[in-house]
Amino acid sequence: MAREGFSVLPPAPALRKEAEDALEAALAAPSERIVRKILTEINARISDMMFKPPPGPPLGKKPYDVDDVVRQWRERRAAAGGADPGSDV
Repeated sequence: MAREGFSVLPPAPALRKEAEDALEAALAAPSERIVRKILTEINARISDMMFKPPPGPPLGKKPYDVDDVVRQWRERRAAAGGADPGSDV
């Protein structure tokens, strides 16, 4: 099933994993624009599931605070000696 792109997890745990992966990807993104794009997309999916929950366990996630994650992203880049931590939106 995995080879064919099917998830073996119920929808809520699958989205929970996807959200965690999206946060990691956002924090490792090369630009603020990409950070915001990743978070906007996953937040839309989280919001959809919060308001139209599928059967099964609850999601247990809220949408990410985009500005807070961008702040973390900037701090990590500055600490790593990355490019100018300013906005490139």
